[in-house]
Amino acid sequence: MQVKEATVTRLCGTQRIMTVNGEFPGPTVEVAEGDALIVRVVNRGSYNVTVHWHGVRQMRTGWSDGPEFVTQCPIRPGNSYTYRFTVAGQEGTLWWHAHSSWLRATVHGALLIRPRAGVPYPFNDGNKPPAREIPIILGSYVCRPLDLFIIVYLYMYIHLCLNIYTRSVINTTAICFIALAIHTNTHSNLYCHLYACMTCKTFDEI
Repeated sequence: MQVKEATVTRLCGTQRIMTVNGEFPGPTVEVAEGDALIVRVVNRGSYNVTVHWHGVRQMRTGWSDGPEFVTQCPIRPGNSYTYRFTVAGQEGTLWWHAHSSWLRATVHGALLIRPRAGVPYPFNDGNKPPAREIPIILGSYVCRPLDLFIIVYLYMYIHLCLNIYTRSVINTTAICFIALAIHTNTHSNLYCHLYACMTCKTFDEI
């Protein structure tokens, strides 16, 4: 996996975002239950990054779980890290995603775990594999750079922590509403929800 910037066109606009191998969403990882998965992640971007294998039980391989500064140091720009773990006792559809700052918004993809050879698929009376598979990934997509979002949420987070520390519940609630109001007003024409983007309109035009 190469984490790098790429130009993508989504929801009526084109912008540069962080991707894996230039794809958005990232590539689908397909394994069978019992497989050993080895993934080398190369950071060709300008931000620290890690990859979390969401929902995978890490059996004595916690260093491959991915949370930044929890189970590993981040992969710095220009460096790489190899994840090694075995997918055991699990079947179904999971996903992988960046576990560093806001990169998870665009650095993610599906993880398909099929039954091992000779084991029938669950919920299938004929014991045959599905006729067709279509992974569906649900996520948010920001139509403009995230800088202002980060400022607003940091503002909300800092004040929330300060108010919890001083045990001022009323002020905490007020700060949260103020921050959310700022978020809504400043991004009413930036943040695309499904209906707005399906019609190529902004909230101000609806």
